[in-house]
Amino acid sequence: MDISSKDIWRDTEKYCIICENECVGNGIQIMNNFICDRCLEKMNMIDINSDEYEVIKNKIKKSITNNIIKNK
Repeated sequence: MDISSKDIWRDTEKYCIICENECVGNGIQIMNNFICDRCLEKMNMIDINSDEYEVIKNKIKKSITNNIIKNK
């Protein structure tokens, strides 16, 4: 599932740009993008040479790039 920035915040619901699940706990917001605590923990433990690291990195890059392009 590929979500856009407008889909991340739905009323009071927050959706993580990494796991794309609704978040009930805490997390961080970066340029209107939300990353849940579970994904933050995973990012801190993951090996930077793994395929999963590349997937996470690309999701973050895509979301932030989309926000930059929209704000121009």
